[in-house]
Amino acid sequence: MEPEQTDSSILKAIQRGDAEMWSQFINEYQGRLLRFAIARVSQRADAEDVVQNTFTSFVKVVNSLQIKVSLESYLFGILRNEIVNLFRTQQAKRVCLIQDVYPKGEDSTSSDAFTYIRSSDPSVSRYARQNEQHQFAREVLAEVLRYIIKSFQKAHKLSDLKMAELLFYCQLSNVDVAKQLKVSAGVVRIFKHRCIKSIRDEIAQHYPTTDFSTSYSDNLLTEIWEEQRLSCIKRSTLAAFLLEDLPPEWFEYVDFHLTTMGCLFCRANFKDLQEDQTSKQQEHLRQCILTSTIGFLSKP
Repeated sequence: MEPEQTDSSILKAIQRGDAEMWSQFINEYQGRLLRFAIARVSQRADAEDVVQNTFTSFVKVVNSLQIKVSLESYLFGILRNEIVNLFRTQQAKRVCLIQDVYPKGEDSTSSDAFTYIRSSDPSVSRYARQNEQHQFAREVLAEVLRYIIKSFQKAHKLSDLKMAELLFYCQLSNVDVAKQLKVSAGVVRIFKHRCIKSIRDEIAQHYPTTDFSTSYSDNLLTEIWEEQRLSCIKRSTLAAFLLEDLPPEWFEYVDFHLTTMGCLFCRANFKDLQEDQTSKQQEHLRQCILTSTIGFLSKP
């Protein structure tokens, strides 16, 4: 696809039934989705199936689609659900990220900043209201986290960004973060306290009426961070990393994000950049996807 094309223009073209745009769209994203699926699914055939199902699910709802995130993030969200469904069917174990191999200690980060208040017998309307409040609160928290992450990036505070990723995305304990970054646990503890305070202050300043008293899992920050891909690296930056054409501090951070933190989304993107997109296997998959989805497009 052309660089000047926006997600909005691409989506509108697909909604009009533009088969050429749909073909370009598949070609643009199938590789990185497949790399992500292969990292999570043991069999390549299963990985190809969930990618094909992802595009099928997307095109089935495309005419009514109004998304608040990038098309790439939306596709990855569908793919994650497809993989979960596959695992449930097969009762398979998922591949672990760094946060899965560290035990959760007493000082591990959770959503303790947001208290859960449960009613013993809420009505249906109360449930609906809670769901709406819960979704809005998640959106607020995502926006605040995005603002804080961008402030680290703009100020080139990449060491702070690493620490935030390990604490709030990976949920490592203070001690384990300190070991990873070779700093003292006290430094990590102070940083975490300041970050949580910044999150609360931003919410209080910009969203003072937001209700955070509804149900939240202990993995709330991780869920939002992964769902929104808050610190994922732009494809152009990954390409520059591949060519070793980044400033030293950014090169080191991208390497950390890919190898130490092991972001599967960015690793999939990076592997896709490394491989030939016109390989016979990918072309075969593209044709399968086109064949199975073209009938769902609206007629011009």
